[in-house]
Amino acid sequence: MRAAVVTSLAAVLALAGCKKEQAPEGPKSIAEAAKEAAGSLPKPVPGLYRSTAEILSMEMPGMPAGMGEQMKAMMGKRSTPHDFCLTGEEAAKGYEERVKKLAGRPDCKFDHYSADGGKLDARMTCTAEGGITSVTTMQGMMTPEGSDMTLGMEQSGGKMPGGAMTMKMHVKTERVGDCPKA
Repeated sequence: MRAAVVTSLAAVLALAGCKKEQAPEGPKSIAEAAKEAAGSLPKPVPGLYRSTAEILSMEMPGMPAGMGEQMKAMMGKRSTPHDFCLTGEEAAKGYEERVKKLAGRPDCKFDHYSADGGKLDARMTCTAEGGITSVTTMQGMMTPEGSDMTLGMEQSGGKMPGGAMTMKMHVKTERVGDCPKA
């Protein structure tokens, strides 16, 4: 589950800067999306960024009473603000490197994505070993100095208890200043 969330966040960053709506004919591989998107992605501004994530909901059919809230609380502790420095060198590379990393995931395809004027709306489906399917939706706004996104994830199949799990989270990243001097 954690890998799917990380993949989703990377996909959000990778697709956020597309300047026009992309209307694929059916599912599109990560590599195809990278090829289309990499040339038109904006360059982020170097600096110190703060990222926060809040789990809005989590459900798993058949889960013992209270376990959903317990899992939400456990994950919430890990979702404390995280600061990171984006160097000038990293910013100059833009989001292209993140797109390239996603290109190595042959198990994922974009069912839909649209990015226009910083507004992102995307849906990605991944199929993992054991027959687990993960559908991730991403909606929100991106700028060169941050993002405000809502992510939804539905996992089903395989040996998942209850057969399915859904989660919705809000992720916000913002530039908070310059990187500290080394």
